[in-house]
Amino acid sequence: MKFSKFEVDLKLTLVSFSCVLLLGVLAVLYPDSVKGTMGSMLNFTVVNLGTGFLWYTVFATVVLLFLALSKYGNIRLGGDKPAFNKFQLFAMALSAGMGASTMYWAFIESIYYYMDPQFGIVDKAMSMEYAAAYNMFHWGAAGWFTYLIVAIPFSVVFYIKRSRKMSLSGVVNSMFNDALPLWAQKLIDLLFIITTLAATALTLGLGIPMISANLSQLTGIPDNLFLGIGVILALSVVFSLSSYIGIEKGMARLSNATIYICAGLVCLVFIVGPTALILNNTTNGIGVMLSKYIRMSTNTDPFGSSLFPQYWTIFFLANWISYSPGIGVFITKISKGHRLRDVILILVGAGTLGTCLIFGVCGTFTMNLQNTGAVDAVGLINSGQPTELVKAAFGQTPFPGLMTLIYLVTMVLFTVTTLDGTSYSLAGIATKRLDNDANVSPMFRLFWCLLLTVIPIVFLLIHANLNILKSFPVLIIVPMMPIFTVLAYKTLGYIKETFGSMNAEEIEKHSIYLSTTDEL
Repeated sequence: MKFSKFEVDLKLTLVSFSCVLLLGVLAVLYPDSVKGTMGSMLNFTVVNLGTGFLWYTVFATVVLLFLALSKYGNIRLGGDKPAFNKFQLFAMALSAGMGASTMYWAFIESIYYYMDPQFGIVDKAMSMEYAAAYNMFHWGAAGWFTYLIVAIPFSVVFYIKRSRKMSLSGVVNSMFNDALPLWAQKLIDLLFIITTLAATALTLGLGIPMISANLSQLTGIPDNLFLGIGVILALSVVFSLSSYIGIEKGMARLSNATIYICAGLVCLVFIVGPTALILNNTTNGIGVMLSKYIRMSTNTDPFGSSLFPQYWTIFFLANWISYSPGIGVFITKISKGHRLRDVILILVGAGTLGTCLIFGVCGTFTMNLQNTGAVDAVGLINSGQPTELVKAAFGQTPFPGLMTLIYLVTMVLFTVTTLDGTSYSLAGIATKRLDNDANVSPMFRLFWCLLLTVIPIVFLLIHANLNILKSFPVLIIVPMMPIFTVLAYKTLGYIKETFGSMNAEEIEKHSIYLSTTDEL
Protein backbone atom coordinates (compact mmCIF):
# COMPACT_ATOMS: atom_id res chain seq x y z
CA MET A 1 0.00 0.00 0.00
CA LYS A 2 1.15 3.51 -0.72
CA PHE A 3 0.75 6.58 1.44
CA SER A 4 -1.49 8.65 -0.79
CA LYS A 5 -4.48 10.93 -0.46
CA PHE A 6 -6.64 8.29 -2.12
CA GLU A 7 -6.13 5.80 0.70
CA VAL A 8 -5.83 7.85 3.88
CA ASP A 9 -8.05 10.53 5.38
CA LEU A 10 -5.53 13.29 6.10
CA LYS A 11 -8.24 15.85 6.82
CA LEU A 12 -9.67 13.69 9.62
CA THR A 13 -6.16 13.04 10.92
CA LEU A 14 -5.09 16.66 11.07
CA VAL A 15 -8.40 18.00 12.42
CA SER A 16 -8.41 15.52 15.32
CA PHE A 17 -4.73 16.13 16.04
CA SER A 18 -5.34 19.91 16.07
CA CYS A 19 -8.26 19.52 18.48
CA VAL A 20 -6.10 17.72 21.05
CA LEU A 21 -3.32 20.29 20.72
CA LEU A 22 -5.89 23.07 21.08
CA LEU A 23 -7.10 21.51 24.31
CA GLY A 24 -3.53 21.52 25.63
CA VAL A 25 -3.04 25.15 24.64
CA LEU A 26 -6.31 26.17 26.30
CA ALA A 27 -5.20 24.34 29.43
CA VAL A 28 -2.15 26.60 29.52
CA LEU A 29 -3.85 29.88 28.59
CA TYR A 30 -6.91 29.39 30.80
CA PRO A 31 -5.88 26.73 33.35
CA ASP A 32 -8.42 27.59 36.03
CA SER A 33 -11.36 27.85 33.64
CA VAL A 34 -10.51 24.66 31.74
CA LYS A 35 -9.76 22.74 34.92
CA GLY A 36 -12.95 23.97 36.58
CA THR A 37 -15.13 23.19 33.57
CA MET A 38 -13.60 19.76 33.00
CA GLY A 39 -13.77 18.98 36.70
CA SER A 40 -17.44 19.90 36.96
CA MET A 41 -18.33 17.86 33.89
CA LEU A 42 -16.34 14.89 35.19
CA ASN A 43 -18.01 15.10 38.60
CA PHE A 44 -21.45 15.19 37.00
CA THR A 45 -20.61 12.26 34.72
CA VAL A 46 -19.20 9.82 37.28
CA VAL A 47 -21.73 10.70 40.01
CA ASN A 48 -24.92 10.93 37.94
CA LEU A 49 -24.15 8.69 34.95
CA GLY A 50 -21.71 6.28 36.55
CA THR A 51 -24.25 3.49 36.92
CA GLY A 52 -24.46 3.37 33.12
CA PHE A 53 -20.79 2.40 32.89
CA LEU A 54 -21.35 -0.42 35.37
CA TRP A 55 -24.36 -1.84 33.52
CA TYR A 56 -22.59 -1.49 30.19
CA THR A 57 -19.77 -3.66 31.55
CA VAL A 58 -22.26 -6.22 32.85
CA PHE A 59 -23.90 -6.27 29.41
CA ALA A 60 -20.51 -6.79 27.74
CA THR A 61 -19.69 -9.63 30.14
CA VAL A 62 -22.95 -11.50 29.49
CA VAL A 63 -22.77 -11.14 25.68
CA LEU A 64 -19.14 -12.22 25.43
CA LEU A 65 -19.51 -15.20 27.74
CA PHE A 66 -22.52 -16.28 25.69
CA LEU A 67 -20.49 -16.07 22.48
CA ALA A 68 -17.47 -17.84 23.96
CA LEU A 69 -19.37 -20.70 25.58
CA SER A 70 -22.00 -21.28 22.90
CA LYS A 71 -21.63 -22.88 19.48
CA TYR A 72 -20.86 -19.44 18.06
CA GLY A 73 -17.47 -19.62 19.73
CA ASN A 74 -16.44 -21.86 16.81
CA ILE A 75 -16.52 -18.94 14.37
CA ARG A 76 -13.11 -18.64 12.70
CA LEU A 77 -11.86 -15.13 12.00
CA GLY A 78 -9.95 -14.83 8.76
CA GLY A 79 -9.47 -18.49 7.87
CA ASP A 80 -7.94 -21.45 9.68
CA LYS A 81 -4.29 -20.34 9.67
CA PRO A 82 -3.57 -18.06 12.67
CA ALA A 83 -1.28 -15.16 11.84
CA PHE A 84 0.06 -15.31 15.42
CA ASN A 85 0.17 -18.13 17.95
CA LYS A 86 -1.85 -17.97 21.16
CA PHE A 87 1.01 -16.62 23.27
CA GLN A 88 1.72 -13.86 20.76
CA LEU A 89 -1.99 -13.04 20.70
CA PHE A 90 -1.98 -12.65 24.47
CA ALA A 91 1.39 -10.83 24.62
CA MET A 92 0.53 -8.23 22.00
CA ALA A 93 -2.97 -7.59 23.37
CA LEU A 94 -1.60 -7.21 26.91
CA SER A 95 1.23 -4.94 25.77
CA ALA A 96 -1.04 -2.70 23.70
CA GLY A 97 -4.02 -2.79 26.05
CA MET A 98 -2.23 -2.35 29.38
CA GLY A 99 1.10 -0.74 28.57
CA ALA A 100 3.19 1.45 30.81
CA SER A 101 0.19 2.22 33.01
CA THR A 102 0.42 -1.32 34.40
CA MET A 103 3.96 -0.77 35.64
CA TYR A 104 3.14 2.73 36.84
CA TRP A 105 0.30 1.61 39.08
CA ALA A 106 1.64 -1.84 40.06
CA PHE A 107 3.64 -0.59 43.03
CA ILE A 108 1.48 2.33 44.17
CA GLU A 109 -2.22 1.76 43.49
CA SER A 110 -2.81 -0.59 46.42
CA ILE A 111 -1.71 2.18 48.78
CA TYR A 112 -4.56 4.38 47.56
CA TYR A 113 -7.07 1.59 48.27
CA TYR A 114 -5.50 0.94 51.68
CA MET A 115 -5.96 4.62 52.49
CA ASP A 116 -9.61 4.59 51.40
CA PRO A 117 -11.07 1.13 52.16
CA GLN A 118 -14.52 0.12 50.95
CA PHE A 119 -17.51 -1.75 52.41
CA GLY A 120 -17.16 -0.14 55.84
CA ILE A 121 -13.83 -1.86 56.56
CA VAL A 122 -11.89 -0.30 59.44
CA ASP A 123 -9.52 -3.13 60.28
CA LYS A 124 -5.99 -2.40 58.99
CA ALA A 125 -5.23 -5.98 57.89
CA MET A 126 -8.57 -6.32 56.14
CA SER A 127 -7.97 -3.00 54.35
CA MET A 128 -4.75 -4.39 52.91
CA GLU A 129 -6.46 -7.59 51.80
CA TYR A 130 -9.19 -5.69 49.97
CA ALA A 131 -6.61 -3.29 48.50
CA ALA A 132 -5.00 -6.24 46.72
CA ALA A 133 -8.39 -7.54 45.58
CA TYR A 134 -9.47 -4.18 44.17
CA ASN A 135 -6.18 -3.91 42.30
CA MET A 136 -6.91 -7.21 40.59
CA PHE A 137 -10.52 -6.28 39.91
CA HIS A 138 -9.80 -2.92 38.30
CA TRP A 139 -7.14 -4.38 35.99
CA GLY A 140 -8.80 -7.72 35.35
CA ALA A 141 -11.68 -9.28 33.47
CA ALA A 142 -14.00 -6.25 33.44
CA GLY A 143 -11.54 -4.21 31.40
CA TRP A 144 -10.99 -6.99 28.88
CA PHE A 145 -14.74 -7.44 28.46
CA THR A 146 -15.07 -3.73 27.61
CA TYR A 147 -12.29 -4.09 25.03
CA LEU A 148 -13.73 -7.22 23.45
CA ILE A 149 -17.33 -6.06 23.21
CA VAL A 150 -16.05 -3.59 20.60
CA ALA A 151 -13.27 -5.78 19.17
CA ILE A 152 -15.64 -8.63 18.22
CA PRO A 153 -17.88 -6.45 15.99
CA PHE A 154 -14.72 -5.10 14.31
CA SER A 155 -13.51 -8.66 13.70
CA VAL A 156 -16.87 -9.96 12.48
CA VAL A 157 -17.32 -7.05 10.06
CA PHE A 158 -13.78 -7.32 8.72
CA TYR A 159 -13.43 -11.10 8.43
CA ILE A 160 -16.99 -12.41 8.07
CA LYS A 161 -18.76 -9.53 6.31
CA ARG A 162 -15.48 -8.73 4.52
CA SER A 163 -15.74 -4.96 4.81
CA ARG A 164 -12.24 -3.52 4.47
CA LYS A 165 -12.99 -0.33 6.37
CA MET A 166 -11.50 -0.51 9.86
CA SER A 167 -12.90 2.78 11.14
CA LEU A 168 -15.50 2.75 13.91
CA SER A 169 -17.95 4.48 11.59
CA GLY A 170 -17.25 1.90 8.89
CA VAL A 171 -18.07 -0.96 11.27
CA VAL A 172 -21.27 0.74 12.48
CA ASN A 173 -22.25 1.58 8.92
CA SER A 174 -21.69 -2.01 7.80
CA MET A 175 -23.98 -3.33 10.53
CA PHE A 176 -26.66 -0.84 9.42
CA ASN A 177 -26.28 -1.91 5.78
CA ASP A 178 -24.55 1.33 4.72
CA ALA A 179 -27.43 3.53 5.93
CA LEU A 180 -25.37 5.76 8.24
CA PRO A 181 -25.21 9.40 7.01
CA LEU A 182 -21.77 10.64 5.99
CA TRP A 183 -21.74 13.43 8.58
CA ALA A 184 -22.46 10.89 11.34
CA GLN A 185 -19.58 8.70 10.12
CA LYS A 186 -17.15 11.63 10.21
CA LEU A 187 -18.33 12.70 13.66
CA ILE A 188 -17.95 9.20 15.11
CA ASP A 189 -14.40 8.85 13.78
CA LEU A 190 -13.43 12.35 14.87
CA LEU A 191 -14.62 11.71 18.43
CA PHE A 192 -12.82 8.39 18.51
CA ILE A 193 -9.47 9.74 17.31
CA ILE A 194 -9.61 12.72 19.67
CA THR A 195 -10.40 10.39 22.57
CA THR A 196 -7.56 8.02 21.69
CA LEU A 197 -5.04 10.84 21.31
CA ALA A 198 -6.07 12.41 24.62
CA ALA A 199 -5.93 9.04 26.39
CA THR A 200 -2.50 8.35 24.88
CA ALA A 201 -1.26 11.75 26.00
CA LEU A 202 -2.43 10.91 29.52
CA THR A 203 -0.65 7.53 29.40
CA LEU A 204 2.54 9.28 28.37
CA GLY A 205 1.92 11.88 31.06
CA LEU A 206 2.08 9.10 33.64
CA GLY A 207 4.81 7.02 32.03
CA ILE A 208 7.36 9.64 30.99
CA PRO A 209 7.90 11.16 34.49
CA MET A 210 8.29 7.66 35.96
CA ILE A 211 10.83 6.70 33.27
CA SER A 212 12.68 10.01 33.67
CA ALA A 213 12.81 9.72 37.46
CA ASN A 214 14.19 6.18 37.38
CA LEU A 215 16.65 7.02 34.60
CA SER A 216 17.87 9.97 36.66
CA GLN A 217 18.20 7.72 39.71
CA LEU A 218 20.22 5.20 37.71
CA THR A 219 22.50 7.58 35.80
CA GLY A 220 22.66 10.74 37.90
CA ILE A 221 21.37 12.87 34.99
CA PRO A 222 19.20 15.74 36.31
CA ASP A 223 15.51 14.97 36.02
CA ASN A 224 14.38 18.02 34.08
CA LEU A 225 12.60 19.14 30.91
CA PHE A 226 15.49 18.15 28.65
CA LEU A 227 15.60 14.62 30.04
CA GLY A 228 11.84 14.31 29.53
CA ILE A 229 12.12 15.38 25.89
CA GLY A 230 15.10 13.07 25.40
CA VAL A 231 13.11 10.13 26.75
CA ILE A 232 10.21 10.89 24.39
CA LEU A 233 12.53 11.16 21.38
CA ALA A 234 14.32 7.92 22.27
CA LEU A 235 11.01 6.11 22.66
CA SER A 236 9.79 7.52 19.36
CA VAL A 237 12.82 6.13 17.53
CA VAL A 238 12.19 2.64 18.90
CA PHE A 239 8.45 2.47 18.28
CA SER A 240 8.78 4.17 14.89
CA LEU A 241 11.30 1.51 13.84
CA SER A 242 9.02 -1.22 15.17
CA SER A 243 6.04 0.31 13.35
CA TYR A 244 7.89 0.52 10.07
CA ILE A 245 9.14 -3.09 10.31
CA GLY A 246 5.56 -4.22 10.86
CA ILE A 247 3.54 -6.05 13.49
CA GLU A 248 4.73 -9.51 12.46
CA LYS A 249 8.45 -8.75 12.83
CA GLY A 250 8.36 -5.68 15.02
CA MET A 251 5.67 -5.56 17.68
CA ALA A 252 5.28 -9.35 17.94
CA ARG A 253 8.92 -9.70 19.00
CA LEU A 254 8.86 -6.62 21.22
CA SER A 255 5.72 -7.84 22.96
CA ASN A 256 7.25 -11.26 23.63
CA ALA A 257 10.34 -9.59 25.09
CA THR A 258 8.18 -7.25 27.16
CA ILE A 259 6.21 -10.09 28.72
CA TYR A 260 9.36 -12.09 29.53
CA ILE A 261 11.17 -9.12 31.08
CA CYS A 262 8.06 -8.09 33.02
CA ALA A 263 7.75 -11.68 34.31
CA GLY A 264 11.42 -11.53 35.31
CA LEU A 265 10.84 -8.32 37.27
CA VAL A 266 7.80 -9.77 39.06
CA CYS A 267 9.75 -12.95 39.92
CA LEU A 268 12.63 -10.86 41.26
CA VAL A 269 10.28 -8.82 43.47
CA PHE A 270 8.73 -12.08 44.66
CA ILE A 271 12.17 -13.45 45.61
CA VAL A 272 13.67 -10.37 47.31
CA GLY A 273 10.42 -9.38 48.98
CA PRO A 274 8.50 -11.10 51.74
CA THR A 275 7.95 -14.22 49.61
CA ALA A 276 5.54 -16.06 51.90
CA LEU A 277 3.46 -12.93 52.51
CA ILE A 278 3.33 -12.15 48.77
CA LEU A 279 2.22 -15.70 48.01
CA ASN A 280 -0.43 -15.65 50.72
CA ASN A 281 -1.78 -12.19 49.94
CA THR A 282 -1.88 -12.78 46.17
CA THR A 283 -3.76 -16.03 46.67
CA ASN A 284 -6.09 -14.37 49.16
CA GLY A 285 -6.58 -11.36 46.90
CA ILE A 286 -7.65 -13.55 43.98
CA GLY A 287 -10.13 -15.30 46.26
CA VAL A 288 -11.57 -12.04 47.61
CA MET A 289 -11.81 -10.58 44.10
CA LEU A 290 -13.65 -13.63 42.74
CA SER A 291 -16.01 -13.92 45.72
CA LYS A 292 -16.84 -10.19 45.67
CA TYR A 293 -16.74 -9.75 41.89
CA ILE A 294 -20.46 -9.04 41.44
CA ARG A 295 -20.52 -6.63 44.37
CA MET A 296 -17.45 -4.77 43.08
CA SER A 297 -18.99 -4.68 39.59
CA THR A 298 -22.17 -2.99 40.85
CA ASN A 299 -20.84 -1.00 43.82
CA THR A 300 -22.05 2.61 43.84
CA ASP A 301 -21.81 3.29 47.60
CA PRO A 302 -25.15 5.18 47.38
CA PHE A 303 -25.25 6.35 51.01
CA GLY A 304 -21.51 6.82 51.43
CA SER A 305 -19.48 9.99 51.02
CA SER A 306 -16.09 8.75 49.82
CA LEU A 307 -17.10 8.48 46.13
CA PHE A 308 -14.61 5.63 45.83
CA PRO A 309 -16.62 3.71 43.19
CA GLN A 310 -17.13 6.87 41.14
CA TYR A 311 -13.51 8.02 41.05
CA TRP A 312 -11.91 4.60 40.88
CA THR A 313 -14.12 1.82 39.50
CA ILE A 314 -16.27 3.95 37.20
CA PHE A 315 -13.36 6.14 36.14
CA PHE A 316 -11.31 3.02 35.36
CA LEU A 317 -14.13 1.49 33.33
CA ALA A 318 -14.66 4.74 31.44
CA ASN A 319 -10.99 4.81 30.44
CA TRP A 320 -11.08 1.14 29.41
CA ILE A 321 -14.11 1.91 27.26
CA SER A 322 -12.44 4.97 25.72
CA TYR A 323 -9.57 2.78 24.54
CA SER A 324 -11.85 0.00 23.25
CA PRO A 325 -12.26 1.11 19.60
CA GLY A 326 -8.49 1.50 19.19
CA ILE A 327 -7.75 -1.81 20.87
CA GLY A 328 -10.62 -3.32 18.87
CA VAL A 329 -8.83 -2.40 15.64
CA PHE A 330 -5.59 -3.91 16.91
CA ILE A 331 -7.21 -7.11 18.23
CA THR A 332 -8.87 -7.56 14.84
CA LYS A 333 -5.46 -7.50 13.18
CA ILE A 334 -3.82 -10.02 15.53
CA SER A 335 -6.81 -12.38 15.89
CA LYS A 336 -6.76 -13.53 12.27
CA GLY A 337 -7.17 -17.32 12.05
CA HIS A 338 -8.29 -17.79 15.65
CA ARG A 339 -11.69 -18.92 16.83
CA LEU A 340 -13.95 -16.40 18.53
CA ARG A 341 -13.88 -18.54 21.67
CA ASP A 342 -10.10 -18.55 21.83
CA VAL A 343 -9.81 -14.79 21.39
CA ILE A 344 -12.29 -14.09 24.20
CA LEU A 345 -11.08 -16.68 26.70
CA ILE A 346 -7.35 -16.13 26.10
CA LEU A 347 -7.53 -12.38 26.50
CA VAL A 348 -9.95 -12.39 29.44
CA GLY A 349 -8.45 -15.41 31.19
CA ALA A 350 -4.74 -14.90 30.61
CA GLY A 351 -5.06 -11.13 30.84
CA THR A 352 -6.76 -11.36 34.23
CA LEU A 353 -4.30 -13.92 35.56
CA GLY A 354 -1.34 -11.85 34.36
CA THR A 355 -2.53 -8.67 36.04
CA CYS A 356 -3.45 -10.57 39.22
CA LEU A 357 0.15 -11.75 39.47
CA ILE A 358 1.68 -8.37 38.65
CA PHE A 359 -0.46 -6.40 41.09
CA GLY A 360 -0.51 -9.14 43.71
CA VAL A 361 3.27 -9.38 43.87
CA CYS A 362 4.23 -5.72 43.39
CA GLY A 363 1.34 -4.30 45.41
CA THR A 364 1.98 -6.62 48.36
CA PHE A 365 5.67 -5.72 48.28
CA THR A 366 4.86 -2.01 48.68
CA MET A 367 2.12 -2.56 51.28
CA ASN A 368 4.53 -4.60 53.38
CA LEU A 369 7.00 -1.69 53.36
CA GLN A 370 4.20 0.58 54.59
CA ASN A 371 3.07 -1.96 57.18
CA THR A 372 6.56 -2.47 58.62
CA GLY A 373 7.40 1.24 58.57
CA ALA A 374 10.32 0.79 56.16
CA VAL A 375 8.78 3.30 53.73
CA ASP A 376 6.13 5.95 54.43
CA ALA A 377 4.12 5.08 51.33
CA VAL A 378 1.02 6.91 52.56
CA GLY A 379 3.03 10.05 53.21
CA LEU A 380 4.61 9.98 49.75
CA ILE A 381 1.21 9.50 48.10
CA ASN A 382 -0.34 12.31 50.12
CA SER A 383 2.52 14.61 49.13
CA GLY A 384 2.03 13.79 45.45
CA GLN A 385 5.29 11.87 44.97
CA PRO A 386 4.39 8.50 43.44
CA THR A 387 7.69 8.31 41.53
CA GLU A 388 9.56 8.73 44.81
CA LEU A 389 7.55 5.84 46.27
CA VAL A 390 8.78 3.49 43.56
CA LYS A 391 12.38 4.62 44.08
CA ALA A 392 12.04 4.22 47.86
CA ALA A 393 10.59 0.72 47.41
CA PHE A 394 13.52 -0.37 45.24
CA GLY A 395 15.88 1.19 47.78
CA GLN A 396 14.76 -1.45 50.27
CA THR A 397 15.96 -4.31 48.04
CA PRO A 398 19.48 -5.84 48.14
CA PHE A 399 20.31 -4.43 44.68
CA PRO A 400 18.31 -1.24 43.98
CA GLY A 401 20.34 -0.40 40.86
CA LEU A 402 19.47 -3.69 39.16
CA MET A 403 15.82 -3.45 40.18
CA THR A 404 15.62 0.10 38.82
CA LEU A 405 17.26 -0.95 35.56
CA ILE A 406 14.86 -3.87 34.97
CA TYR A 407 11.88 -1.72 35.94
CA LEU A 408 13.08 1.00 33.57
CA VAL A 409 13.47 -1.45 30.67
CA THR A 410 10.00 -2.87 31.37
CA MET A 411 8.44 0.61 31.43
CA VAL A 412 10.16 1.55 28.18
CA LEU A 413 9.08 -1.64 26.40
CA PHE A 414 5.49 -1.35 27.62
CA THR A 415 5.38 2.28 26.48
CA VAL A 416 6.83 1.41 23.08
CA THR A 417 4.41 -1.46 22.46
CA THR A 418 1.46 0.67 23.58
CA LEU A 419 2.41 3.44 21.18
CA ASP A 420 3.12 0.91 18.45
CA GLY A 421 -0.36 -0.58 18.81
CA THR A 422 -1.91 2.89 19.00
CA SER A 423 -0.17 4.05 15.82
CA TYR A 424 -1.55 1.01 13.98
CA SER A 425 -5.07 1.59 15.31
CA LEU A 426 -5.10 5.27 14.41
CA ALA A 427 -3.68 4.57 10.97
CA GLY A 428 -6.33 1.88 10.47
CA ILE A 429 -9.14 4.21 11.53
CA ALA A 430 -7.95 6.94 9.14
CA THR A 431 -7.33 4.58 6.21
CA LYS A 432 -10.21 4.40 3.75
CA ARG A 433 -9.62 0.75 2.83
CA LEU A 434 -7.26 -1.91 4.20
CA ASP A 435 -5.97 -5.00 2.43
CA ASN A 436 -7.14 -8.56 3.20
CA ASP A 437 -4.59 -8.94 6.02
CA ALA A 438 -5.64 -5.66 7.69
CA ASN A 439 -2.33 -4.01 6.84
CA VAL A 440 -1.92 -0.25 6.73
CA SER A 441 0.68 1.83 4.94
CA PRO A 442 4.01 1.71 6.85
CA MET A 443 4.58 5.36 5.99
CA PHE A 444 1.17 6.33 7.37
CA ARG A 445 1.98 4.48 10.60
CA LEU A 446 5.23 6.44 10.76
CA PHE A 447 3.22 9.61 10.24
CA TRP A 448 1.09 8.72 13.27
CA CYS A 449 4.24 7.88 15.22
CA LEU A 450 5.41 11.43 14.53
CA LEU A 451 2.11 12.90 15.73
CA LEU A 452 2.18 10.76 18.87
CA THR A 453 5.69 12.07 19.57
CA VAL A 454 4.81 15.72 18.98
CA ILE A 455 1.88 15.86 21.42
CA PRO A 456 3.76 15.06 24.67
CA ILE A 457 6.74 17.23 23.64
CA VAL A 458 4.47 20.21 23.00
CA PHE A 459 2.67 19.64 26.29
CA LEU A 460 6.01 19.49 28.13
CA LEU A 461 7.25 22.67 26.48
CA ILE A 462 4.11 24.66 27.25
CA HIS A 463 3.81 23.12 30.75
CA ALA A 464 0.30 21.86 30.10
CA ASN A 465 -1.45 20.21 33.03
CA LEU A 466 -1.95 16.66 31.78
CA ASN A 467 -4.31 15.96 34.68
CA ILE A 468 -6.83 18.16 32.88
CA LEU A 469 -6.79 15.69 30.00
CA LYS A 470 -7.75 12.73 32.17
CA SER A 471 -11.42 13.72 32.17
CA PHE A 472 -11.58 14.31 28.41
CA PRO A 473 -11.81 10.67 27.25
CA VAL A 474 -14.40 9.97 29.96
CA LEU A 475 -16.60 12.83 28.78
CA ILE A 476 -16.42 11.95 25.07
CA ILE A 477 -17.14 8.28 25.67
CA VAL A 478 -20.55 9.03 27.22
CA PRO A 479 -22.34 9.68 23.89
CA MET A 480 -20.36 6.88 22.21
CA MET A 481 -21.26 4.16 24.72
CA PRO A 482 -24.81 3.76 23.36
CA ILE A 483 -23.24 3.34 19.90
CA PHE A 484 -21.09 0.47 21.21
CA THR A 485 -24.15 -1.12 22.82
CA VAL A 486 -26.21 -0.98 19.63
CA LEU A 487 -23.21 -2.22 17.62
CA ALA A 488 -22.84 -5.25 19.89
CA TYR A 489 -26.58 -5.96 19.67
CA LYS A 490 -26.54 -5.72 15.86
CA THR A 491 -23.46 -7.97 15.69
CA LEU A 492 -25.14 -10.58 17.86
CA GLY A 493 -28.19 -10.46 15.60
CA TYR A 494 -26.03 -10.84 12.48
CA ILE A 495 -24.22 -13.84 13.97
CA LYS A 496 -27.49 -15.56 14.86
CA GLU A 497 -28.96 -14.82 11.43
CA THR A 498 -25.86 -16.12 9.60
CA PHE A 499 -25.00 -19.15 11.73
CA GLY A 500 -28.14 -19.82 13.79
CA SER A 501 -29.26 -22.97 11.93
CA MET A 502 -25.80 -24.60 11.96
CA ASN A 503 -24.05 -26.81 14.50
CA ALA A 504 -20.58 -26.01 15.84
CA GLU A 505 -18.68 -27.89 13.15
CA GLU A 506 -20.71 -26.33 10.35
CA ILE A 507 -20.23 -22.88 11.86
CA GLU A 508 -16.46 -23.28 11.79
CA LYS A 509 -16.41 -24.47 8.18
CA HIS A 510 -18.81 -21.78 6.96
CA SER A 511 -16.95 -18.97 8.77
CA ILE A 512 -13.70 -20.11 7.14
CA TYR A 513 -15.41 -20.02 3.76
CA LEU A 514 -16.85 -16.54 4.39
CA SER A 515 -13.49 -15.26 5.61
CA THR A 516 -11.50 -16.51 2.64
CA THR A 517 -13.89 -16.52 -0.31
CA ASP A 518 -12.84 -13.05 -1.52
CA GLU A 519 -9.21 -14.19 -1.54
CA LEU A 520 -9.78 -17.24 -3.79
